[in-house]
Amino acid sequence: MTRRDIERAWTGSAWANVRNGSLEACLAALTKPQVLLKSAKALEKEMKQAEKSEKISPIALAFLQLLHPVLGASGLHTVARCAAVCRNAKEAVLKADVWDSHVLRARRWWALPPVPQRLQPKQPNPAGWRPFLSTLRPRCDGIYVGECGFQRWLRVGHHSDLRKNSAQLAAYGGRGGQAEWVSYRRYVRLMPPDGEGRQYAMVLQDPCPREAAEQVLVDGVDFTTHCNPVKSEGLPDTQVAHVCDAERLRKRLCVGQYSLDLENRLIRVSYTAVDGTYRLCFSLKHWIFSDCLTWEQYEMESQTGEVVPFNLGRLPDWKGGGLEDEGKDHFPSMNFRPKTSLEHLA
Repeated sequence: MTRRDIERAWTGSAWANVRNGSLEACLAALTKPQVLLKSAKALEKEMKQAEKSEKISPIALAFLQLLHPVLGASGLHTVARCAAVCRNAKEAVLKADVWDSHVLRARRWWALPPVPQRLQPKQPNPAGWRPFLSTLRPRCDGIYVGECGFQRWLRVGHHSDLRKNSAQLAAYGGRGGQAEWVSYRRYVRLMPPDGEGRQYAMVLQDPCPREAAEQVLVDGVDFTTHCNPVKSEGLPDTQVAHVCDAERLRKRLCVGQYSLDLENRLIRVSYTAVDGTYRLCFSLKHWIFSDCLTWEQYEMESQTGEVVPFNLGRLPDWKGGGLEDEGKDHFPSMNFRPKTSLEHLA
């Protein structure tokens, strides 16, 4: 019987006496008609609600039975998200040591230092997972994407209809053209070390839709037989009719290897094309899940041994940082896009 039911059944004066601790008033209130009947109905209602809450649907039971193998095949970030939103997932992760096995495997891959004793929770607690998720390391369960672009001048007069050409000339004040922003993307996908310790990387630069390029990078290529393109840097000279053609994108894909410098927080990628050897250097400055690569250096070594550095288009910090030319940004920061199909590589 709840306090609200007692307040509804008893009179105000009797309830005041009860609060004052008068036993006679309590007995007098209980002898009033329908007090016990109302209390019994209230208790019966609460029991029925408790029975309903204890019933679990067959679909929920089947989901809980499949939860453990699903979490075992998922990546670190999926396991952490599921444990944060589902109590049963949290219990399954902690009891079956799914999290520990994932962390040990990832630390073996990247030769990471052990977790400090002060960050290890005395009891299993998801709050202790965040230090590892924020540990500096490459992520292989997705693709790093940089949104690039530049302005170019388009001349008017390309129409066969002279009236359209004159209208364009009049619209743009006789300037003879207009500025157009051309967008394209740079992609980098890092692979986990293979059985021989090699760490492959795939680099792509193309103006095609992002979904088409990411699908080619997810599918991958045969690293032993793939040939890098003749022109690895720059956009296609001519407009391709089928920009989403997977075979064309696969031919523009560059395959190389990378190394991790934990001390300096750098990732160095190197691949060889027909015109020389390209070396890319990124820094992992974002500690939240290692989700951003920042350009530090980009250079090409020709076959004659001449090293040609590329201008990243950035002002130094003592000049305020930012772009040297607001009309072009060829080397922006590359943000991470996770892929569900690659969760097992996290």
